[in-house]
Amino acid sequence: MLLVGGFLCAQAQNYTIKGKLEGQGNEKIILKGLNGEISAEAKNNSFELTGTVEDEPFVTSINTSLDRNLYLGGGKTGMYQPSLPLEIVLSKGANLTITGSAMDINMASVTGDPLNDSFTEFRKSEAHLVKEMDALRRQLVETRIMGVKEGMNEIGKKMLENRQAMAASRKNFIKTHPDAFASIYYLSLTAKEYKTAELEAAYKGLASTYKNSRYAKGIVAKIEASKVADAGGPAPDFTKPDVNGKPVSLSQFRGKYVLLDFWGSWCGPCRAANPHLKELYSTYTAKGFEILGVASEKVSGQAQAEKMWKEAIEKDGLTWTNVLNNELSMKSDVVQLYNIEGYPTQILLDKEGKVIGRWLGAAGKQLDDKLKTIFNN
Repeated sequence: MLLVGGFLCAQAQNYTIKGKLEGQGNEKIILKGLNGEISAEAKNNSFELTGTVEDEPFVTSINTSLDRNLYLGGGKTGMYQPSLPLEIVLSKGANLTITGSAMDINMASVTGDPLNDSFTEFRKSEAHLVKEMDALRRQLVETRIMGVKEGMNEIGKKMLENRQAMAASRKNFIKTHPDAFASIYYLSLTAKEYKTAELEAAYKGLASTYKNSRYAKGIVAKIEASKVADAGGPAPDFTKPDVNGKPVSLSQFRGKYVLLDFWGSWCGPCRAANPHLKELYSTYTAKGFEILGVASEKVSGQAQAEKMWKEAIEKDGLTWTNVLNNELSMKSDVVQLYNIEGYPTQILLDKEGKVIGRWLGAAGKQLDDKLKTIFNN
């Protein structure tokens, strides 16, 4: 079955994806795009997807509707850990072929252009570690269900060792494959694992082939932001749309103390922190305190992201400026720019825009004390 999906973007070009996955049967194949998901029903393990994409290559994912989740006890109605999808690169004129197993789709082979060839090579380089981690996760679930605490501790240690080995493997791939598109993508993905000088050295070691890509620009922005932070300079500026679609820049708030609140409608702890933020805003806004909310929504469609974001703002009664990080055709990723590792993350800036406080999780009393000192309250 052929399904044509449209990505709403300028200078769109066609792509074609054909595949055959053992065990897929007649189940659906789902592709995430810039403007939502498209899908096609396979027939006897084979499928085809076509659509349009903008000029610049971007990384997305494809998955099967087969149930590959790892259930954590309580059967299929209980909690589960979703299995990883397959990462692919879409670019204009791409004609891709996917082969492998549906149940291990995240490790499938994708051929058809150098971009995806490099990702396939990357997957092969860490395949043994991915399989090892998958086995450890299953052992951990079985051990937890059996209630063997000692066994859980031992498996936990092995999982930590596996993560460290995977991080080293990825750094090695990036270093030894300077011409690969996968290298620049995974360097952007793992930038937070590097110190500033190490990240800059790793980036400089890559070929110039893909250094005009969005992923390269993200790395450069992260390096520059880290240098500014290391030198005690102002936080990097950014511009994002507010709830009315009006562009808002961080630099507009110079002369005031600003709390950057990284959150999302899906984040329980973020939403739980909002009543206290409302109290702080009411107490200090007249004295020169502002809050700038930066939301990231965990949905693929732009319309759905805006809907969930705006509904959360209205329901929680947030009256300060809020912007959306994952807007359509995002030019800069503020989450990457500020090295956000969890939600909520709250960052306090002084009147010159310099970072004077950063907290992973709601700052609570620490922020209260800081503001009391600043405003002599």
